[in-house]
Amino acid sequence: MVHQFATPHGVVAAARIPDAPDPVPDDVLERLPGAEADYARTLRGYRQVQFVGGRIALRHAVGQLGMKCGPVLSTPRGAPRLPAGLVGSVSHKRDLAIGMAARDNGWTLGVDLEDFEPARLSIASRVLRPAELADLDGLPDAQRWIAIVQRFSLKESIYKALDPYLQRYVAFEEAEVRPDLQGSAEVALHLAKGEGPFEVSSRYEWLWGRLLTSVRIRPRQDS
Repeated sequence: MVHQFATPHGVVAAARIPDAPDPVPDDVLERLPGAEADYARTLRGYRQVQFVGGRIALRHAVGQLGMKCGPVLSTPRGAPRLPAGLVGSVSHKRDLAIGMAARDNGWTLGVDLEDFEPARLSIASRVLRPAELADLDGLPDAQRWIAIVQRFSLKESIYKALDPYLQRYVAFEEAEVRPDLQGSAEVALHLAKGEGPFEVSSRYEWLWGRLLTSVRIRPRQDS
């Protein structure tokens, strides 16, 4: 079963997937277009489960836009290769796969899904810039962990949305994120190679006890 809903950044589809590395049954693989199913059969374990779940979710999201697309394979950097006129992104955690799709209106798109358990406060120094760490000073551990996950997930979405422009690994310190209380966040990019400038729109929400973030990026229009 696939659950679908609209967001300001695009249509999201969420598909339940097995939290196990067992081979995907043939009747499920047959729901994919031929080239997608053929590629999925070359994968093993969790990679196969996650690929199939992500593509099923993404295809449902595309369908909710009133559009169709052929097989969606991957770019050399692992992102879904959607046809002209569409942008999209996928993410997955344990038993849930997410696909987000939107019509291409000049923005790229990134989406990320994160669990809150187990808490790993020690990652803060690796994923946050000094100003972000200062924002978290004095928070109780439980609130601090939620704040860390928000920033971590938003940065993951930022990097996915940046990838079509940069085509390189982007480190955590290359973005600074300050979520607000209304489901969006202020983002400042500190790109190591000076790319840009870019315009960034970011959002977050909770989905079945998980954190869902999405980011749209385009070259700044006044540059």
